[in-house]
Amino acid sequence: MALFSERLARLSLHLRGWRSRSVDTCTGALHWVETPGGGALPTTVVLHGYNSSAGYNAPLLQALRPHVRRVIAPDLPAHGFSHAPSHLDGTLLYQGLRDALDHALDGPVMLVGSSMGAALALRYAVDRPSRVMGLALVSPGGAPLSASELAALQRTFTLRTHAEAEDFIDRLLVRRTALRPIAAASLRRGFARPALRRLLAGVGPANYLTVDELRALTMPVLLLWGAEERVLPSTGLDFFREHLPPHARIEVVAGVGHSPQVDDCDGTVRRLLAFLRETAG
Repeated sequence: MALFSERLARLSLHLRGWRSRSVDTCTGALHWVETPGGGALPTTVVLHGYNSSAGYNAPLLQALRPHVRRVIAPDLPAHGFSHAPSHLDGTLLYQGLRDALDHALDGPVMLVGSSMGAALALRYAVDRPSRVMGLALVSPGGAPLSASELAALQRTFTLRTHAEAEDFIDRLLVRRTALRPIAAASLRRGFARPALRRLLAGVGPANYLTVDELRALTMPVLLLWGAEERVLPSTGLDFFREHLPPHARIEVVAGVGHSPQVDDCDGTVRRLLAFLRETAG
């Protein structure tokens, strides 16, 4: 069931003219919001990260809207308003998203993903290269982890107390928000959802991106990584630097952490639009 904060976030988009859509997938009904854009740049799809939803990216979505033909923002399986299957793992999570994108897309798009959503975006670009004209990865997850790194990451995403939730927000963002206590309470409720706990507990080598997947990318690729990243280990950036194809561009962005689209939405949008213009060329 969607959280109250997720309902408010979607309502704010509906009031700005965004529409909800859903499609049946192998994980059940998958929900997304979309709107026509006001510009000539290609349709852009934005994928959120773990324990987030499309609505939480509302400032980013609204900022892209005037420049592109169409914006689509799915709720991943078991997130937001999408159905939560009883047995969710990384493979099924991706398959549900793939089913929805296959249905929603009517031509090549710019695919933007953050964190877990970036790993899923990359995998979709490998599976469906003709549907992805450009790939933007923001703080991408999915890089192989050592046993100790995986255990640390799982501890980071296990919030037992309100203080731990506030500490997580401090690791997530560079700029402290006045809504931190409210956001922490919502985070704890979201992280406690059974489907997400099962998903987190099941993360392992089978879910990691491979060298072959990275090297198979033929479309333009932009990777943004916050210089103040405190959620993912730096070995992830090393992995992408070593194995992305030579045409990929990697930018380490000063003054932002794991969520550049929150810490510096304007700067992130400028980088994405510049990449979009170059890709549409």
